[in-house]
Amino acid sequence: MYALLASLFILAAGEVAPPPPPPVPDAEVVRYLKPGEAVEWNNALRLTQQGELRAKQGNSIMATSLAAAAGSKAPKVGGLTETPEQIKLRAQKIIDEGTAQIQQAAPSLVRLRLAAAVRAAESLKPISFSVDLVQKGWAPAIAQSAKRLEAQARGLGFQHVHVIGAVSVSSERKISRPVAFTEDIRGGMKLSEANVLASAPSTGYRYSLPSAKERPTFSREVAAPVSANQIALVWGEFYSIAADDTYGLMFIRMADAYSMKVIASEAAFVTTAPPAAGASAVVCNFTLNDARNFIPRLGQSGEWILGYDAQSDPLGAALLTHLCVTQTSVGIGAASYFIAATGSGVAGNEGYKAKWGVEAVTGGAGISYQVRSTPLGAGAIEVGRLALGFKAAGAK
Repeated sequence: MYALLASLFILAAGEVAPPPPPPVPDAEVVRYLKPGEAVEWNNALRLTQQGELRAKQGNSIMATSLAAAAGSKAPKVGGLTETPEQIKLRAQKIIDEGTAQIQQAAPSLVRLRLAAAVRAAESLKPISFSVDLVQKGWAPAIAQSAKRLEAQARGLGFQHVHVIGAVSVSSERKISRPVAFTEDIRGGMKLSEANVLASAPSTGYRYSLPSAKERPTFSREVAAPVSANQIALVWGEFYSIAADDTYGLMFIRMADAYSMKVIASEAAFVTTAPPAAGASAVVCNFTLNDARNFIPRLGQSGEWILGYDAQSDPLGAALLTHLCVTQTSVGIGAASYFIAATGSGVAGNEGYKAKWGVEAVTGGAGISYQVRSTPLGAGAIEVGRLALGFKAAGAK
């Protein structure tokens, strides 16, 4: 009734009522129903099936009676011979019973099909994930990020935190592993009075995956963890966005050494150059426009840990990792980051169900990337556009 009134008001206002959402196949309807609705749906389906079977039986009896009447051979019931009229009445009663069952279930099926269609359409609406970062100096950015990660590790119950290294990617996409960056992270974690920072092993860190059935190891001197939340791995990343490498995006990440999944990510827009006199602060923004709500739906479909294909842009992948870790339930594998930060180890299949592809897009203002996901053994799925831009603080 209320839907009818609403449509009348829309027509009275001279607007065109929106079309109904596309239907959902019956086999998928239950995916979009609440528990109580799912019970109602299954009961209505069962009642409909019973009604259809009852109506089919009645129609079969009706057909048999007509055939018998044409041949003057009336069937017997309990030793008695039925007349054609009696047979037709009995068959029609059975048909009516089946039709009544179907009609009884119909309102529930119509209502729940519509509810599922509406929710399915809602689940495909575009969604955006966005981060704003105000420009900071190098030292305070590292100190704040490292302190927060150390506190988070303690809160999760980790007994040891290993700072495995850091990687820097220049504006020309040249890779280095600055020791000073690693030491700055370690220094930031030491600021806590109850820190869980572990000493670096003398032989360093190396990623190794003995076999698909075994857990990865990260050092010859440290026993591999036997459960989650025992040993955390922390590393730093810097991606230059200036020709002289004085500005860039810095990330400090943390992974669980047991699952090799990134579990925390700190991001900062940093500068190593002294601020110009009178210059206003700059804000860095990066936003992923997910055109079909793909990432939330992926997160709802089970435990997904994704890696990146070999062609993915390093900065684009870094931005996407931060958004996934901090704003979604989709997991990101840490193996490739471990190898990049330490320069040691070889990544394998890692058991990923899918991989991200992040391709730089040329032309237009700012920096942008096309994001896609490729499930194992399937074609690529276009997700949306990831954009990176900058503006003065306070500007709209």
